[in-house]
Amino acid sequence: MNRNVTKVLLIEDNEIDAKLIKVYLKDATRHEENEASPIAFNLTVRNSLSSGQEFLRTNDVDAVLLDLNLPDSFGLDTFFSIYKNKPQVPILILTGLSDRELGVRAVREGAGDYLVKGEVDDRLLRRSISYAIERKKSEEALLSAQNTLEKRVNERTLELKERYDEIEQLLCAISNDLILPLVTIKGFLGYLKKDVASGGRQRIEIDLGLIGDAVERMEALLIRALDVSSVGKLSGRREKVSYGEIVEEALSLTADKINAFKASIAIASDLPMVNVDRARIVDVLVSLIENCIRHNCSSRPLKIEIGYQEKDGEIVFFVRDNGTGIDQKSQKDIFSLFYRNSAAENSLAGLALSRRIIEVHGGRMWINSNESEGCSVYFTLPESIVV
Repeated sequence: MNRNVTKVLLIEDNEIDAKLIKVYLKDATRHEENEASPIAFNLTVRNSLSSGQEFLRTNDVDAVLLDLNLPDSFGLDTFFSIYKNKPQVPILILTGLSDRELGVRAVREGAGDYLVKGEVDDRLLRRSISYAIERKKSEEALLSAQNTLEKRVNERTLELKERYDEIEQLLCAISNDLILPLVTIKGFLGYLKKDVASGGRQRIEIDLGLIGDAVERMEALLIRALDVSSVGKLSGRREKVSYGEIVEEALSLTADKINAFKASIAIASDLPMVNVDRARIVDVLVSLIENCIRHNCSSRPLKIEIGYQEKDGEIVFFVRDNGTGIDQKSQKDIFSLFYRNSAAENSLAGLALSRRIIEVHGGRMWINSNESEGCSVYFTLPESIVV
């Protein structure tokens, strides 16, 4: 028959009391023999605080039975000396009738229980030790759950702050950027009226062209705002699909640009199955492929590689190219939605939105790039399976 062995340290200088505890724990073991998993108590006895502390430094125990009045320590100081070094171990206080209040105070300070000498029998001792151990386990589990919850709350709070900051940036960017095209439109509407009145056809076409450019600028800004507002909402129609099918769809959508730059595409074989919002992941791949094309190097043919690797127990997807790469300074803010870098602004906004889509799926996205040596964008998608 299997027994659960409970290791108990008794720190008691009174030999008679120590012998009684030994007898009680033996009796408690016998009373448990009818149970499916009887408990056996492995008792170690020390007669001073210092010898008990020395034992605890090199041995693990499940519980401590502690007399508060020892040759080298007295009162609650005895309890605190053990508790501060072994807070995870339940400590049961042994007191005399006159020290009952001291036992109560020790429990308030963190002791698992207190037992009055002369009122203890084998059943009470066994139950008190077992209950104190279970309470301590429950406290540790609760504390661990609380710490985990606090960590998640902090992470979520930080995430919400980042989203709030991006919304604030969005409003600021839209407010500032829309002023310029509006001023342009307003100004050239005035010129247009004059040119229409004077019959200057060539000037009219120039005015209309500049107004059209301003309208397109406004449209691009508003589209980006819509992208930001909707990127956190998946269609709700996640499906298990071959990642290879997603790659083929993205390549078909970018075929004209790929052909225009005569880019060669290398695709890994046996791509995994993924559980995703297909349309969103296609958007991500389209954005990454267009980013490769946009940053091609004129001195060598563009090569784009699409594949995956297994690392540290997870599947990591990648899209890499041999283009101009991204300098180290830009990489720090590369995923910021409103990072500006002249002609690269749209591609960088695409990277920011792509990472958001991956994060909404529960994954991560990062880059590895050296200037003039190309760029690799990596991301994970939970529930990916290599078939």
